Amino acid sequence: MAHQHDAARSSSDEQILHQIATKERELQEQLTQAQREAARILEEAQRAADAILSSAREQVRHESAAASREAAAEAQAITEQVLSRARADAEAIRKRAQERMGRAVELVVREVLGGTA
Repeated sequence: MAHQHDAARSSSDEQILHQIATKERELQEQLTQAQREAARILEEAQRAADAILSSAREQVRHESAAASREAAAEAQAITEQVLSRARADAEAIRKRAQERMGRAVELVVREVLGGTA
């Protein structure tokens, strides 16, 4: 009877070991699947992050170019204003110089001729 009991116990132990081994394989497969899924999710997240980063860089390039064009246009407008004022000032100085030239010649003639002009 002890022999039957040992045989039954041995069979039961083997069955438990077999169940444990089966469960271990199942868990290992689940772990492998979870690792693959995690790697896939990570890869997708990396691609999404790269796309966002690329889009942000492109937007910065566009905005930088627009800001450069705007700054250049503003600088050109300021340059034109300064040149226009300088031309107007130069013309006003030229007119005053011409007006004074006549008086200066008259004064020189008077001084040279002794005031008889």
